[in-house]
Amino acid sequence: MAGQNFGFTYTDQAKTDLSSYQYHAIALNDGELAANGYEACGIILNKPKNKEHVEIGAIGVFKYRAGLAVSSEGMHLQVAANGYFTPAASGYYFVGKALETVTSGSIGRGLFNFAQSIYMTTSR
Repeated sequence: MAGQNFGFTYTDQAKTDLSSYQYHAIALNDGELAANGYEACGIILNKPKNKEHVEIGAIGVFKYRAGLAVSSEGMHLQVAANGYFTPAASGYYFVGKALETVTSGSIGRGLFNFAQSIYMTTSR
């Protein structure tokens, strides 16, 4: 698997221990794990403990933690419970596209844009 490429990242202060959640989605409103694409503001790129700086990937190519298998390149990705990424379904906001196939629980690479999550009206 190739690494990350150029992207827009920023830092914030971790409001809880996120050291076990590298490559999960983080929420804008409370700085904890995101539960959906609407509240997500990026991907946790490091392993910060409480009150340490968390590096957040907002736009670009980043690694992510899959909550379900992603069966093909180009699948739209949504944020699910506990900040995991899963294939997008109708009625949810998608935040990126998979760049490779990945099994459930594994780390994949995707192209993400958390500045503009898009509401899915049909599954793709």
